[in-house]
Amino acid sequence: MQSVAEVKQERKSQIGQRKKLKRNDRFWLTIFVSPNLFMYTLFILVPSIAGVLLSFCEWNILGPINWVGLDNYRRLMDDELLVPAFIRTLKFLALGVLPTVFGGFLLAVLLNWKVKGIGVFRAMFFLPLTISSAVAGIAWSSIFNPEAGWINRALKIFGITGPEWLASFEWALPSVTIIVIWLSLPLVIILYLAGLQRISPEILEAAALDGANAWQRVWGIIFPCVSTTTILVVAIEILAFLSSPFEISLLMVQGGPLDATTSLAYYAYKMAFEQFEVGYSAALVMVQFFALLIVALPIIQFRRYRRKKG
Repeated sequence: MQSVAEVKQERKSQIGQRKKLKRNDRFWLTIFVSPNLFMYTLFILVPSIAGVLLSFCEWNILGPINWVGLDNYRRLMDDELLVPAFIRTLKFLALGVLPTVFGGFLLAVLLNWKVKGIGVFRAMFFLPLTISSAVAGIAWSSIFNPEAGWINRALKIFGITGPEWLASFEWALPSVTIIVIWLSLPLVIILYLAGLQRISPEILEAAALDGANAWQRVWGIIFPCVSTTTILVVAIEILAFLSSPFEISLLMVQGGPLDATTSLAYYAYKMAFEQFEVGYSAALVMVQFFALLIVALPIIQFRRYRRKKG
């Protein structure tokens, strides 16, 4: 048997080894985290702080930066173009978020079926993830072409004259929204597919035995079971439809026609890089940030409530 002194010595040795392992863990953690922390600081934190500070300044990119205090924010009150840009941003959200969420959910349910050849269809729906916004813009420009585009050709078969989708004041915003929905769907499908894997097949089988049809099982059982995923998807899509319409609008219609697709983000871009009013552009971005915060806080609180309740 070991003596008391030997036991104490062994325990000290084990504690020393654990401390050494912890020091090694800290070392490797620092090694792996530092590059990410540096990149986050350089490309996210510093520009964000600079944006806040610039919103209180006047700067035309080439000249000196002048502190103007709250002048940029006072100017927002008199800007006649701000409210229309904000309304168009809300239109993008209204037309895009709900169809993307519910459409992505239904497609995920269909792609979750265990049938032969379903992998091919999954690959087709995930295709938009592999292409850039620029390539998507070129492809959809040909689709929306009023003369050669297949949408207007299909409408012509039924005797309907299709509009000039991207050149029409009424149809430009819905057209850009459709493109953003197409680009956003793959991520939504992936998230819902991950959520669907957590649903026990026995629950669905029991519901079918009780007489529930496929539609009732989808909306009465499956959709409530992925409510946490839905909250996450809604938050992601709100962010997507605040930023992605700007990219597509810039690439395809430059905010037109007649500012029909000029969202708040695109308006801020125009003020910074066309009018060279960087300070005022930063103030516009801050307005969008606070609007996003107002939308995001209820979602975060609801998710916390669901976690506590669950």
